[in-house]
Amino acid sequence: RYQAECIDKLYGEVAPTGEETLALVLREPIGVVAAIVPWNFPLMMTAWKIAPALAAGNSVILKPSEKSPLSALRLAQLAQEAGLPKGVFQVLPGFGHTVGKALALSMDVDCLAFTGSTAVGKQLMQYAGQSNLKRVYLECGGKSPNLVFADCKDLDRVASHAATAIFHNQGEVCIAGSRLLVENSIRDDVVERVLKAAESMQPG
Repeated sequence: RYQAECIDKLYGEVAPTGEETLALVLREPIGVVAAIVPWNFPLMMTAWKIAPALAAGNSVILKPSEKSPLSALRLAQLAQEAGLPKGVFQVLPGFGHTVGKALALSMDVDCLAFTGSTAVGKQLMQYAGQSNLKRVYLECGGKSPNLVFADCKDLDRVASHAATAIFHNQGEVCIAGSRLLVENSIRDDVVERVLKAAESMQPG
């Protein structure tokens, strides 16, 4: 909804200059954006990638994960029914080592947006360099830490948040809190509370 609202608000600007000069700043589409999304939260990740690209006037080729292509294909069908011009939004299912690589190496792709592992992100950067030096935007997995110090006033709350941070969606989240760094004096207490919080998250 936010990106849709932006569509008619991407204005140009007149840059501040001297009295005898006029400088115009124009916003122009990049061209063809290839978006490669992972299998966790497939529709949400897709929306995050394609909405700003389409709103800015680009065409988008979406490569969904081979493990979760159906929501992307359905979205393409709905976009067609809604009247999106032919070819503006395309879905290209397949494996990363074939379809993803081909998109990254393509001279006809002007921009690459990727969410996934750091190892694959590095490969995509190399492919972009080997082709047309296309712009590459990466959201790669990391090791997000939780820091807990002895002066913490509410360890139960910390434990609850730490458990949720790593176990939400089975830990299949880019920003999962996959490290828990705890001051030695409260380590055992915090670990016990996190285990208890994790057990309470189990269904049934």
